[in-house]
Amino acid sequence: MASRRAKDDLREPGNILVAGAFGTAILAALLVEPPGTNLILWALLFVPAAAVGYFYREKGIVAATVLGLAYLGVTAGRAYPPSPSIFLPFVAMVALASLASTVGYSTREQIHYREAMERAPGGAFLLSREDGTIADANHDFAELLGYVRRDLANLPVSKIWPYADDRERFFSQTQPGAGNVVVETQFLGRDGRTRWFVLWGRSLEETVITCRVSEITRYREAEATLNAENRRLFAILDTLPAYVTLQGEDHTIRFANRAFRETFGDPEGGHCYEVQRGSRRPCNPCKGAMVFTLRSPQQWEWDHMNGKTYEVHAYPFTDMDGAPLMLQLGIDITQRVQAEEALKGFAGNLQTKNRELEVLRSQLSLVNEELDVMVRERTADVEKLLAQKDEFISQLGHDLKTPLTPLVALMPRIIEREHDPDLRRLLEIVGHNVTYMKELVQKTLQLARMNSLYVELELEPLDLQTELENALRNYTVLFKAKSIAPKNNVPPGITVRADRVLLGEVFNNLIANAVKYIEGEKGMITIDAVREQDVVVVSVRDTGIGMSREQLEKAFVEYYKADASRHDLDSPGLGLTICRRIVERHGGRIWAESTGEGRGSVIIFTLEAVDVS
Repeated sequence: MASRRAKDDLREPGNILVAGAFGTAILAALLVEPPGTNLILWALLFVPAAAVGYFYREKGIVAATVLGLAYLGVTAGRAYPPSPSIFLPFVAMVALASLASTVGYSTREQIHYREAMERAPGGAFLLSREDGTIADANHDFAELLGYVRRDLANLPVSKIWPYADDRERFFSQTQPGAGNVVVETQFLGRDGRTRWFVLWGRSLEETVITCRVSEITRYREAEATLNAENRRLFAILDTLPAYVTLQGEDHTIRFANRAFRETFGDPEGGHCYEVQRGSRRPCNPCKGAMVFTLRSPQQWEWDHMNGKTYEVHAYPFTDMDGAPLMLQLGIDITQRVQAEEALKGFAGNLQTKNRELEVLRSQLSLVNEELDVMVRERTADVEKLLAQKDEFISQLGHDLKTPLTPLVALMPRIIEREHDPDLRRLLEIVGHNVTYMKELVQKTLQLARMNSLYVELELEPLDLQTELENALRNYTVLFKAKSIAPKNNVPPGITVRADRVLLGEVFNNLIANAVKYIEGEKGMITIDAVREQDVVVVSVRDTGIGMSREQLEKAFVEYYKADASRHDLDSPGLGLTICRRIVERHGGRIWAESTGEGRGSVIIFTLEAVDVS
């Protein structure tokens, strides 16, 4: 293989040219007279000497030396005794070969490094040590930083490498003969983003540093993310109320969280039996060793000298270098153990108490049976009394209503026929009391009927605005007499589910009650309604005498009159009570509001809303 390479080298044009120059120079030395001082001969000798030195380095110097010795031999043979001047071309040939060898080596090294720079994966550049500028850079390096290759030529390296400490350390380490220098640093891209690189540098000459880079930005970002996750993990472990440790097979504690350190102290790489138990030798048997032997989770409990009991969960774990470790999680179960012991003590007492309770339960069962019989009997008696009460009230009402009806009809005629003023005034008082008694009987019968559980309502969808107009129409004459302005603010289309007769009774009672308590020549009654989800809220507001807090609380109490000073027997005080019974039978609520005496009142009640398609 070597002989073939040598033959190929001899056939190369440069080698043939150099051999021809050597032969021409020797032939000229034989023919030229005198050879030692002929300048043309010297040129013929110096050119091949410089060429072999440039192309062949040490071998070229040897070839130039052989050529010079041949020249000396020819010259000495032609001119005897030899002149000292014949040694000058010999020395010059060897010196030229050495100089050309040095120049050729440097040139080829630069070419080699330039070619290597172009082929280098990840990017490469040449750095001038004197002024700190980029002498040259390949396409990959320029593309990594977002530049075009020509933009980096003669650019100060501080523009893309702004970290002065890293630069100074790199320049100080890349000295001639120091070999390769490797650093991890950050470069600044054209877009302003920093990128992490591994930078390899080597001093090519005293003034040039060849550099090669490999981007590790993703690796460093992943490393930063991993470090953040590690810190987060350790923070979580430190917040756990249970202690967590990592132990090796030699019982040394490699890691301990805050709960462990606060309970047992900082392990500082000590053995578990020393730190946790204060012992000089491992436990026998060591339950933790079973984790390493079986490579499976284990669980046990142990008591510490401080009186606490711990439940330990141990798991096999593998370190980053592949070494086996054991992960321990210790939970303080002292209170649970104490509770279990206490429960065991109570268990016997509970069994005794249970037996006693069984006896009491059997006795209580007998008592309950007797109570059930008594309750049924009492319930039957109460229902009978309620029925008798309703029947009595109904009968009494009818008995009172029958004689009162003709009296109410006859009293106005009797008063009209009587001309004596005094007697007429007495008859008016009697007529007014008869009317009051009839109204009291009617209201009492109506209240008794509403209290009955057997009254069935005829519920149907009713247009609230229409029903209110019908009720207001009954009071037209009274409104004009007292100069009262009613306002029906109920929006059209609001429909409620109610009994038509009873809804009219509610409006009649509320309107009559409002008219009664409006004093003066003028007043106003306003009725509003608004739908709120599944109910309609109706309000009847007046500008009457208003109510105090005590009157608001008792407004719906049977036979209560808001104005205690009135003794003209205008009302039996059952109107609001009847309204409450009717609204409640419809499943709604009713209440009264007032800002104070003399500021009017408002009665508010709710009814079920109906969607009419």
